[in-house]
Amino acid sequence: MIVSEAELVRAVTRDRAAGKRLGFAAASFDLLRVGDVRALQAAAARSDRLVVAVIDDTSPHVITAEDRAELVNGLRGVDYVIVCAAARVELLAALLIPDVRA
Repeated sequence: MIVSEAELVRAVTRDRAAGKRLGFAAASFDLLRVGDVRALQAAAARSDRLVVAVIDDTSPHVITAEDRAELVNGLRGVDYVIVCAAARVELLAALLIPDVRA
């Protein structure tokens, strides 16, 4: 599910209250590689909910951040996808406090 930061915080708060382990990964995913898919699936296997941040930065990309988010959202094991600026990734991780980091 592609979510806003506010929606993500609400969902993760519910998941934490239910005792769920949280995984977190972040990358631009400009070209989705088999290694990316394997890393995300490994993180998903070690967590109950996997959050993936698709980094939207100023470098040239083959496809838009929204399209990259949609591709990542379609992967098995990915629960929440958020598009965020590179400068927000560590702040987001600090806010979520993941149990698993990929």
